[in-house]
Amino acid sequence: MPSARRELEQRAQEAILNSIIKNYKKQRNDWLKEPPIRKAVLLYSFFRPANAVMIASIIVLSGCAAFMIFPFLGVAGLAGLAVAGLGGLFLFALAELLFLYLNFKNEDLHAQAVADMFKPQVEFDPKQIKDKEMNDKVDKALEYWALIDNSVEKVPEGVLRDRLENTGDEVTHWLQAVYNLAERVDKYRDNEVVKRDLKNVPLVIVDLKKKLTKEDDPEVRQQLEKTIADRERQLQTLQNLENNMEKAQYQLDSTISSLGTIYSQLLLVGSKDESGSKLNRLQEEISDQVHQLKDLTEAMDEVYSY
Repeated sequence: MPSARRELEQRAQEAILNSIIKNYKKQRNDWLKEPPIRKAVLLYSFFRPANAVMIASIIVLSGCAAFMIFPFLGVAGLAGLAVAGLGGLFLFALAELLFLYLNFKNEDLHAQAVADMFKPQVEFDPKQIKDKEMNDKVDKALEYWALIDNSVEKVPEGVLRDRLENTGDEVTHWLQAVYNLAERVDKYRDNEVVKRDLKNVPLVIVDLKKKLTKEDDPEVRQQLEKTIADRERQLQTLQNLENNMEKAQYQLDSTISSLGTIYSQLLLVGSKDESGSKLNRLQEEISDQVHQLKDLTEAMDEVYSY
């Protein structure tokens, strides 16, 4: 069971990676002209084991050729070695350029190089979420994502399959957004400083206000009033964060229910939907859910950083 679960997570990570690559490609007319892409492909090709084998083979062959002709050249042997060395260097440069060119044109290797480039941007590792409630929500979202993905894969090649794949990409964005929000809630719930301040700051404010009522010195009163105002702003920020975490919990419950609904609706979509109107509505609904999740995640980050 753990193995099957891990395979499902890896499958989701691959889907998220593909989604990142597609989005990057959509924003560019010819992404092969992009310096980061060209650099990634060239570096991937250069450091391939096949390239290392080719370089080693050229060095060995050049060395063997030089030592084989050395006895026949007599006094000119050193010159022969130099010529052989230069010939080997020329052969190496020529072979290397040809190797890199062929690799750059190889679409499979190109795809792998680009995937390696964007892999660090994939943020989806459910085992990092310690809070059981949040982990369960991500699990449920992952389960629905897999069901939707499996349904799309079963559809024969054609227009409907293409439309469903676009919807599947949107659901992958949705899964990522669910994970991001659940990860933030887990992170902030587990923050000892936040928990401590939520408990202590109200008590500090009460204590400061008591001191203010007893203080006669104007300068001290002014300083106390400023400190109280600062503490009240801190408390308001903490309460905003707490409220956002509560909103996040409800939003995650709502979005998981919506995922189940989307899955049911996708099963009902048939080839009669020639205009793609049903799928368009589903995609709009999914996009709306993703935006809500992203907005709430950004709001939590903003309050937390403040």
